[in-house]
Amino acid sequence: MAEAGRRRARSSARTAWFWRSALLVVAALLGLLFISSTIVVLAAGLTPIAFDSGSMEPAISSGDLVLARKVSAGDVGVGDIVSVDDRRGTRVTHRVTTVEPYGASIRLTLKADASGVPDVESYEVTSVDKVVAVIPWVGFLVGSPIGAVAGAVFIACLAAKLPRRHMGGTRRTG
Repeated sequence: MAEAGRRRARSSARTAWFWRSALLVVAALLGLLFISSTIVVLAAGLTPIAFDSGSMEPAISSGDLVLARKVSAGDVGVGDIVSVDDRRGTRVTHRVTTVEPYGASIRLTLKADASGVPDVESYEVTSVDKVVAVIPWVGFLVGSPIGAVAGAVFIACLAAKLPRRHMGGTRRTG
């Protein structure tokens, strides 16, 4: 009877070790994926932009991550989604409704997809960040303090679950 209890205890310890190891491997693979995708995005000259509003729904939802490439304003056409800074320095990512030459620059009129009217402000630009890809939900992870905290908690939980080795030494007996 005692032998069966010991076998169950060893089996339980092996199962726990397996799940801790599997979780660690999955976390390592996710970390590798994140690091390698960051390197690829930066090497390709793309700018990641986390979306925190629903102004461009259904094309881009709140929590999506968009990848944008800096292009000359002359390479932008009606219907393109671009990201520019307004007069206050706030980033605006909306769809182009009109493109007009304006001296050495281009004047763009933008409109949010969820809005019925164009932006009040027009944007005089020489270059813009043109959206080339949308990655759903990833903006929640990379663009918010909640994502950073969740990542830190996840790493702390993994570290707490790692198998611990006891340091070797001699035991003193009284």
